Amino acid sequence: MTVPLDLAFFLRFLDRATRVIVAEAARLTDLDAAIGDADHGANLKRGFTTAEAVTAEAAAAPGTTPGALLTAVGAHLTNTVGGASGPLYGTVLRRMGKILGDDPVVPPETLGRALAAAVASVRRLGDSAPGDKTMVDALQPAADAYAAALEGGDVTEALAAAAHAAREGAAATVPMRARRGRASYLGERSIGHQDPGATSSALLVTALYEATDPEACAAPVAAATGPATGAAPEPVAGRVGVVLVSHSREVAAATAALARALTGTGDPAPAVPAGGLPDGGVGTSAELVRGAVAEADQGKGVVVLCDMGSAVLTVKALLTEGTLSAADVRIADAPFVEGAVTALVTASAGGDMAAVLAATDDARTYRKL
Repeated sequence: MTVPLDLAFFLRFLDRATRVIVAEAARLTDLDAAIGDADHGANLKRGFTTAEAVTAEAAAAPGTTPGALLTAVGAHLTNTVGGASGPLYGTVLRRMGKILGDDPVVPPETLGRALAAAVASVRRLGDSAPGDKTMVDALQPAADAYAAALEGGDVTEALAAAAHAAREGAAATVPMRARRGRASYLGERSIGHQDPGATSSALLVTALYEATDPEACAAPVAAATGPATGAAPEPVAGRVGVVLVSHSREVAAATAALARALTGTGDPAPAVPAGGLPDGGVGTSAELVRGAVAEADQGKGVVVLCDMGSAVLTVKALLTEGTLSAADVRIADAPFVEGAVTALVTASAGGDMAAVLAATDDARTYRKL
């Protein structure tokens, strides 16, 4: 069956996508709790539900095209969805909207080009590729399957192939080790969990296919059930502690708070700041470092991160003197903020001293551009 890719089609897609995201929000958050910030489902739910007003306004405006509709909703997602999801999912829709252009009815071949362009933009934005355990693992197979199926069939068959490929791609992330995003901080511990971004991307591609059947698209959405591939680990007793030594009390405290927030758990490993001088001045204090190490020690060792070279000297002097209470104290050679986050995420997941140090070592190679 050939369905026109007109404004009505894309309105059905967005309506279906919103209802699917709402139904699956808890599962997406559950998946994200294991390897991310435990907010993926909530963020997408907020973005798509608040976009309903944008969709309604665009639909009511005379002459609105599919391209203009997706561009408007994409801009809304970029501005309202927290974390990395906003820029990424907003980019998908905005890039598709640009390629769809001003056509009131989109040719199937143009939709294929839009899907390919959206995937390429996400790959550039996230510096990601298939196999990195990201949304690309669902989107790239979907775009490829659509293009291949369209050569010998109609748009409905092509979208069905895309949806199937996206779901298979999401499931294939379970045995992968994450190489990008927050999940990459976990290293080997990211294996065994389905990527939440790939999962939500597969849901959206499936919604695009379901929009080809108005009657089926209007049917109620039931949350999927299946094996728990994203359950968060049980709280771990006795973990590696993390101490953050900075010349500034405020920097140390804020970095510790940031690291705790990014663990995605209500039971993080100890993260103790040792910033500034006892009187609040700028500098490093052996007294504060000793107290922080004692507070962070749970019998599994303590990893110390330092903001500058003189902070390293302070800790080294204490190690030489043998006046630190913990039996195993190591200095991590890592960027202060990135190292703090990776160390605490790994320690909170139950990683031992070797795993925490390996994670902080990896933090030195993280690219921002």
